[in-house]
Amino acid sequence: MENKINKKEENTETKAEEMYRISISGAAEKALAGLAVRVNDGFTGGRVNRSQITNWVLLKCAENFNDGDIRDIRGKHFNEVAVLESILRQAKETGHVSQELRELLQKQLGMDESPKKRIKRGLTDNVTNGYIDPEGA
Repeated sequence: MENKINKKEENTETKAEEMYRISISGAAEKALAGLAVRVNDGFTGGRVNRSQITNWVLLKCAENFNDGDIRDIRGKHFNEVAVLESILRQAKETGHVSQELRELLQKQLGMDESPKKRIKRGLTDNVTNGYIDPEGA
């Protein structure tokens, strides 16, 4: 009997070690609650909780995750300040800034090296040769 209790406690500890907590947004919580209702509605073989649904969805999604999905996530969470901080950190470490970035910074400050050329209008071939009657005849 004692052996069964020890195995049960050991099994519980193993499951507890495998569990992690995450935070989700309010919109994700509403979606998850809706999924739980849909999954359990008419299901007489048991009860599926939100953690089980979340695990199933994540594992299923991971199977089909592709580079397009990665680009979508990165695009949604793109942070210009973080990029600039990363570029600055890299420039401090290497002492070098790329030529493109240097030109962009100079342009931003109005210090770009290329003088602005004035655009000249060329002559056109669109000419009318004819007589204009001043009296409107």
